[in-house]
Amino acid sequence: MEVRYLSGSEKERCRSLWEEAFPEDSAAFVDYYMKEKTKDNQILVLEEDGKILSMLHRNPYDVCVGDRMWRCDYIVGVATAKEGRRRGYMRRLMERAVSDMRAEGMPFCFLMPAAEAIYLPFGFTYIFDQPEWELPGMRMQDNTLALRRISSPDPGTVLERAAEWMNAWLRQRYEVFAKRDAGYLRRLIKEMESENGILEEIRENGKTAGFLGTWGLERPKQRLLFSKPSLVRERDAGKPAVMGRIVSLPDFMKAIRLKEEAPVKRVTFYIKVEDELLEENQGAFFWTVDRHSSALEQVSAGEQAEGKGEITGVINIHIRRLTAWLFGYGMPEDLPAAADFIRPIQGVFLDEVV
Repeated sequence: MEVRYLSGSEKERCRSLWEEAFPEDSAAFVDYYMKEKTKDNQILVLEEDGKILSMLHRNPYDVCVGDRMWRCDYIVGVATAKEGRRRGYMRRLMERAVSDMRAEGMPFCFLMPAAEAIYLPFGFTYIFDQPEWELPGMRMQDNTLALRRISSPDPGTVLERAAEWMNAWLRQRYEVFAKRDAGYLRRLIKEMESENGILEEIRENGKTAGFLGTWGLERPKQRLLFSKPSLVRERDAGKPAVMGRIVSLPDFMKAIRLKEEAPVKRVTFYIKVEDELLEENQGAFFWTVDRHSSALEQVSAGEQAEGKGEITGVINIHIRRLTAWLFGYGMPEDLPAAADFIRPIQGVFLDEVV
């Protein structure tokens, strides 16, 4: 029994397991995935006698995090063949994948869970609620509005302009989101087209006012809607959709800083992190935070909090709770008072399907 990454020429071998595990996906969507997404992803498998018994796909995205750009993996396609279930195969793959990401210096990874309970033991927690907006039908009767379809064969300049508009729209509202560019949109359009979907530009008085994506083989449903606030209304404030976990703790902490209104210029915490999956994250650190960034310093064996000089406070926290806090998804109640000076990430938007 071996755990390894498939080579490019081998990736098609995982199709049968995908079809077994995800029967709700149409043949056209699986065709799209195998042709497009496997061009640049990594597929980790557990196999025995040449048969793939379990798999995990690492799909890379360039993620904007404030003024930083990180390459982060979206974990998808986690599945085990029926005859191999309840034998710990998924755990072996998850442990290997996250360990490899840590070695690569990846700040965090994310996934869309089939069930929250599956991923809690691996340190994942919700970091994004999917909001729902709608474009009222009455607005489309307004002669100042028009829809213009955007297709994957369109020139790169058309897609780049659309991507720039989307990035600007996202940046006004969120600090964490996958960067759009011509390649991202071309692939997104092919994804939607695999299930009879389209991407349309919303134009108001001849100018770009948003983008609407729909797809669905039987009944079209909204895939995305980015638009000027005046044109849309919120249907739902959001339901938990995406879970994430900090992978390389030192790299992630570089994005965290003090709030502008903090009464101090720098604080140092003695922080003890519990992370059963990643030994590198487990243990005690001096965590120094200023107005621009933050940094961790590993505490050597036997070294106490007093060894750093003036310590602002002591934090004992599990990696799951730390992830939720620093992604702005919920602040633990048992933190020292000075922890309120910490500025977590303000807004996450990760709506990718695969």
